[in-house]
Amino acid sequence: MLTPEDRANILREVYAAAREGRWDDLADRVTEDFTIHEAPSLPYGGAWTGKDAFKRLYPAVMDSWDDPHAETLEIAGGEEWVLAVVRLTMTSRKTGQRFSQTVCEAGTFECELLKDLRIHYFDAAEVAAQA
Repeated sequence: MLTPEDRANILREVYAAAREGRWDDLADRVTEDFTIHEAPSLPYGGAWTGKDAFKRLYPAVMDSWDDPHAETLEIAGGEEWVLAVVRLTMTSRKTGQRFSQTVCEAGTFECELLKDLRIHYFDAAEVAAQA
């Protein structure tokens, strides 16, 4: 059974693998039906499902931004959930404006694997307008 710290460490490993493009390593840490939920108002919004969800979502997100930077501010594991607070800073390809957005990402687990990750933007309307 996973401890809260185990959950936090798994999410840290997932983020590191995604940052470095280690898609096979990342796929080993998620369920077969893993789903990332992005805000529906975004060009890449909706549910992305499967072990390759991150790999497919990544280029869709990057199509909207230049010079993106994600800074993980905090990750905390609980009995059922793991939560991350992330600061995204990017330049809009649409407007040329550089801006930052705070995001909370909430994940659940099944059998020691990440099952679900829900992305909550502080201001999804601003991100949608910039995208």
